[in-house]
Amino acid sequence: MTTFYVVIISMSYIMTYYTFKSNSLWPAVIFHAVSNVYIQKIFPPVTTEVEGAEYWLGEYGIMFAIVTCVFGIYYGRKAIREKL
Repeated sequence: MTTFYVVIISMSYIMTYYTFKSNSLWPAVIFHAVSNVYIQKIFPPVTTEVEGAEYWLGEYGIMFAIVTCVFGIYYGRKAIREKL
């Protein structure tokens, strides 16, 4: 659950940046939808044969948390620089 919380907080920075930048909620909606499709439908069948992959991939995976955290920090800092 800890990794899921990191993902949620990190994604909120990314989606908030796009929402404020475009003055529209649609970029965040599309971002969320595409993220769900990849995490829930495309990646799991590709990695089902690898033992232990469930700890690294998917909604609760460590890699997803790390990647979204890095992008969340990037977009958070970018928003501060742009005074959004």
